[in-house]
Amino acid sequence: MKRKYLYITVASLLYASTGFAQYDMDLRKSGNTPLTYLDLGNPGPKGKEIRVNNLYMEEGGKPIFPVMGEFHYVRMDHRYWRDALLKMKASGIDMVSTYVMWSFHEEEEGVENWSGDRDLRRFVELCAELDLKVHLRAGPYCNAEIKYGGLPEWIVNNKSLSTRSNDEIYLNHARQWYKKVYKQVQGLLHKDGGPIMALQIENEFVKPGIVISHLMNLKNMAVEAGFDVPVYSMTHWMDSEYPKGEIVPYAGFYLETPWVTNNGKMTPPTNFEYFTYNRLSDNIGTDLIKVEGGVESFDGSKNDSPFFTCEIGVGSPTFYKRRPVVDEGMAGENISLRLGTGANLMGYYMYVGGTNPRGLTNKYGIGPYFGYDYQAPIREFGTLGTVMKETKKLNYFMNEFGPELAPLVAYLPITNKDRDNLQWAVRTDGSKGYLFVSNHLYRYDRNDYKGVQFKLKLRNESLTIPRQPVTVVNKSYFLWPFNLNMDGVNLKYGTAQPITVHESNGVKTYFFFEDDQIATEYLIDSKQVKAVSANGAKVAKEKGGYFVDEVQAGRSSMITIEKNDGTLVKLVTLTEEDSDYIWKGEVAGFDFVAITKSSLVVDDNKLIITDEKPDQQLAMYTADGFTDKNYANMTRQDASSGFTVLSPMHGASWIQSVDGHVVERVFDAKSLSEVEEVVLRFKSEGSTQFFLNGVELEVESLGTYNKIDLKPQFIIGKNELRFQSAVKSNPVVAQVEVLYKNGVRKLWNTDETWSNGEKKAVAVLAGKAMPAVYAEEEHLGLFEIKVPDLNKLTNELRLEVDFEGDVATAYIGSEPFTDRYHDGSSWILGLNRHKEALQDNSLLLRIKGFVGSTADIFLEEDVDREGSMVPKVQKVVVKSDYSYTIN
Repeated sequence: MKRKYLYITVASLLYASTGFAQYDMDLRKSGNTPLTYLDLGNPGPKGKEIRVNNLYMEEGGKPIFPVMGEFHYVRMDHRYWRDALLKMKASGIDMVSTYVMWSFHEEEEGVENWSGDRDLRRFVELCAELDLKVHLRAGPYCNAEIKYGGLPEWIVNNKSLSTRSNDEIYLNHARQWYKKVYKQVQGLLHKDGGPIMALQIENEFVKPGIVISHLMNLKNMAVEAGFDVPVYSMTHWMDSEYPKGEIVPYAGFYLETPWVTNNGKMTPPTNFEYFTYNRLSDNIGTDLIKVEGGVESFDGSKNDSPFFTCEIGVGSPTFYKRRPVVDEGMAGENISLRLGTGANLMGYYMYVGGTNPRGLTNKYGIGPYFGYDYQAPIREFGTLGTVMKETKKLNYFMNEFGPELAPLVAYLPITNKDRDNLQWAVRTDGSKGYLFVSNHLYRYDRNDYKGVQFKLKLRNESLTIPRQPVTVVNKSYFLWPFNLNMDGVNLKYGTAQPITVHESNGVKTYFFFEDDQIATEYLIDSKQVKAVSANGAKVAKEKGGYFVDEVQAGRSSMITIEKNDGTLVKLVTLTEEDSDYIWKGEVAGFDFVAITKSSLVVDDNKLIITDEKPDQQLAMYTADGFTDKNYANMTRQDASSGFTVLSPMHGASWIQSVDGHVVERVFDAKSLSEVEEVVLRFKSEGSTQFFLNGVELEVESLGTYNKIDLKPQFIIGKNELRFQSAVKSNPVVAQVEVLYKNGVRKLWNTDETWSNGEKKAVAVLAGKAMPAVYAEEEHLGLFEIKVPDLNKLTNELRLEVDFEGDVATAYIGSEPFTDRYHDGSSWILGLNRHKEALQDNSLLLRIKGFVGSTADIFLEEDVDREGSMVPKVQKVVVKSDYSYTIN
């Protein structure tokens, strides 16, 4: 082993010191990998059999490259599931993965809830209607940033069992859980013609000594319950054990790691930001890597499972100690690195953000109570995230070229081991393939690399790409094809990135985009080609082919290839900006490629574009080029908003006892939830004592009002509150604020329902001054948001809120709406999804400011740390959706 390590090191130094040799790769011995198939479960109906081999997944005997997005149905209003699924499909997702969270379905033992937002069967049926496969992640443990990882509290608190173990009682409970889940989805498995083709067993299970036995116990129980599916999976990192041949391990790669706080500082680049075969944090599989001629290969011939992923982070959650705002580059880099190292199932976590349901089981401790936006491609209230632009075009690439990519093995130059070198990789079968390059680190800069020219020795030829050395600039990442079959025409290579293919009237058009300051050139093999012409490019016929350069990227940049049989193949090179807004799909049986900054979906064979502006543009492609259309016939729905700063004790009345010393009230605080915080704020004109349940409590003066922490004496039940003054008829105004651990916020105000201690009513006083603002010591602000009349506006409305502070929670009445850790970006709040509740209740933002030093919290540079100690709302803007149906 030591000799092998020394060889790698010496070879790395040799290649790094020989200039262009760093970009050479000898692939003459590469070839097709022998395939061995895993015997997992029922492959399904004839002609649609799903099988997994040591490299990839097949359907109907042909390679497929699934693109899977995580969407937690319980974290979204069920009325909007279809909207999110349509957006997923429109952006290139063909498989939906979802956790089935036990604690949300059986919060009390024996009391199940599978209705409304918890209606698993309806969610799966919707996926089937939209032709989306489903990968159930049924636990029993999920993680998912919820308390106990989705195990119900009644299981966790059961002293007679040991959770996540081979404890017989625990396994019996798990067996019952699988039966309950199966009952909900019976008839919807792949073997029945349904969409469910995979089942995840447990999650991140790493207990030494029992990994294999426990996972096999769970799998066997799931099968006995009825889950006879083609694929059984597990998330797998931190431990090398797993039931080989029985369960497929799925990997996860997060470039942004909010669980690593690093004392508020930037975290260093992770191993996963480089081309490496390290699929897991423990280097599993590296003993299978071969090094020959300066090239690492991991051909999979001895591999027990293919390289599948389920948690590719293209967005990021926001945890208390780390609040990054991610950009689209993180998404593109992470996807490209995984493709370059051999991934054959791209699974994103999260793809659709959401909101945790209110309940006792949704607080994990490091993330917000409710907000699970994840800065995902589709965000908490349905808007498209920044990362969608890069994610979508790579999804289309995998949709179109993935089946041909899947059998291709990944090869890495050993020069990659020196991370100061340009990172690159090749996937090939020895004749065709793709070249992957990454000069991008998340949040860090790298050098520009000059004089870059790749030389690939293939089995029957050598290719030099591009013809002249180029500079690969900082933040670049791209993939280039070589020997790409374009409907019978061989593209020897191209220095632009492929996106997708459009077919209409017998003409196939291949879409590429130019990026990263490298000029586009194409070399087209002359075999099967009669002529090549170009609009916006220079074509030179030469021995064996046509060389195309001086390409002017844009929608009108078209290369037309006439084949010997007279049929045509076209090639369009888009700009990088246009590639961000490309949409690909099928409507009414026809292919379409469109460019629009609007969101685009296909619903019921109709193409629909949606934007926050009534004036929208769409460029639709036909074999003759793009046709621009403008849509501007909608009347703008003007809706304004604003906010009112609420004072302490807002809504409370000044009261006084009539000829007495006491005012009192009994409140019933009955709740299934524990109390998080209970505070009394009051003001009186004379000396006043306060008693809760007969115990006098210490009063804290905050200048214009007083405050008392009631939590030590507060009970879940009836509480007796009493003010006792030294003088008769002493005026007092007060408010009790109760925050429950399930997120509910209740207020008890002084009003006419209080008594004087002798069952006589108190007097309510008018015209007396209230404290204007919260004391600085409280670091608290409350803001009532003006909401437009949702009954008069037909379009979907959202609020865009800019605020300063630490933690903000939105309430509709006493009920939590969602919450947010301040990170400097705008907070989007969906209104229509809470239309009914907003008719009778106000929308309130409760914002807590930072207290003390924030040095151990990672925040973006534009966040005003000092200013955020005093909460404030800076702006509230109404955003409205406008939709057009395209004929």
